[in-house]
Amino acid sequence: MAAGAAIAVAGLGFAAPAAAAPPRIDAASIEDLVSAHLGVTGLTGVAVAVTHGGEVTHAGGYGHTSEGGPVTEDTLMRIGSVSKSFTALAVMQLVDAGEIGLDEPVATYLPDFATADGRDADITVRHLLNHTSGLSDAVHPESGIEQPDSLAEAVAALREVRLADDPGSAHHYHNPNYQVAARIVEVVSGRSFEDYLREQIFAPAGMEATSSVSNETDPVPGLADGYNRWFGLNTARDESDRFVAGSAGIVSTAEDLASWLIVQNDGGRALTGERLAAPGTVQAMHEPSGQGLSYGLGWDSLDYAGVDQVVHTGSSFTYTSEVRLLPGSGYGFAVLSNSRQPLEAETEAIMDGLVALSQGREFASAMPLAFIWDLVLTASAAIAVGLTAWRLRRARPWAARRAEVRPWRIGLIAAPPLAVASTLALLPVLATLLSGRDVTWTFLWHLTPTLPASLGIITVAGALTAAVRLRALPRVKTENGDRRPRFRGRPRQLAGS
Repeated sequence: MAAGAAIAVAGLGFAAPAAAAPPRIDAASIEDLVSAHLGVTGLTGVAVAVTHGGEVTHAGGYGHTSEGGPVTEDTLMRIGSVSKSFTALAVMQLVDAGEIGLDEPVATYLPDFATADGRDADITVRHLLNHTSGLSDAVHPESGIEQPDSLAEAVAALREVRLADDPGSAHHYHNPNYQVAARIVEVVSGRSFEDYLREQIFAPAGMEATSSVSNETDPVPGLADGYNRWFGLNTARDESDRFVAGSAGIVSTAEDLASWLIVQNDGGRALTGERLAAPGTVQAMHEPSGQGLSYGLGWDSLDYAGVDQVVHTGSSFTYTSEVRLLPGSGYGFAVLSNSRQPLEAETEAIMDGLVALSQGREFASAMPLAFIWDLVLTASAAIAVGLTAWRLRRARPWAARRAEVRPWRIGLIAAPPLAVASTLALLPVLATLLSGRDVTWTFLWHLTPTLPASLGIITVAGALTAAVRLRALPRVKTENGDRRPRFRGRPRQLAGS
């Protein structure tokens, strides 16, 4: 087992292949894999689907929902940006029907589509699907602005945006690309995007439990709240206001996603016998869009441990998902979790374990990285509280030892809390710079709530320590009757006082 690989994939390492031909993955191996990531330090609930060629070989659930019931293959979960592969197929169905041209300008279908700099005329439908339109989170921070109520409003909001790059010249993963694509489907098909998905994709594929919402706050019957981890505890939480139509709005089950995997691995043919797309169309969607790009049309690709994979990840504020296709072996995998964790590490670890099993390799579990991150933050906050309590008790002796020091040295006690407070205030900005995506306070309070909470506790603890210590310094009376700390270089007592 390679230790470096174990770290890279959040605790999973792979041994050498046990056999030349990929084996059939048994239910017991899947249960062992998932169980290694469930529990107090891991995920609360996980659902898994495995397909091979045109056959569903496994669909099951593990753990529990926030309502106390068991997670099964029929448990509803949000799939986040995995929804983009459905939007892309909706567009490609209309391309196959001759109603949309993939390399036609978006304005051909949406005459009111525009950006502030006029370069919108060069944006094609293909540019939307492979995220090379020139739109990006840097120029259009869609998570931090007022959320639209419809796809038409989402398109209208782009009129104030100046593109980050010329269309087709750079890749920027950006949710509104798919909101514009979904609006094209609405206009060309003459029906709402939700109706189109239900009638042209979900129903023909046999995905009876799957639906799509416009905002993550929209009610979905049977969908329980998901989880975030806060100070070591998995806490059920509501979703927050976020427009997701076309980009991340689908709610599904492991059973239904197994049907979706079949469509992808069987050239567009569903378990129902219906054909949702031509084999060449599905293949084209999976392939990278150009030199230097790994992203295709609603799908990304990677090569990990020598295995070519077609993938897409997704997440809401409280759910995480991932889908992978292995063209070389014909396997397809879907992993759904009712918990949102930093870096989506634990869901990805389970997925990497499934890929290992499909290649005849073994997996090994380790302490979940998301839990370690949360534990470190929790410990930092606890240490800050403990140190503050000790320092408050020792404030007078501390002040007595520093009665004759220079004022600037006393002022240094405020530097640490000010530094932490500055980091806290700039946290969304710093996270945006590091990730290249638009990170808001709402996002941070769901992705890693322990981080801002810990920084807040450390800031308050430091400020309280500084205030009490300064208050404890020996004081002298000034000419106007005020009292101030007595520092070196100042008279110990003013004349006449």
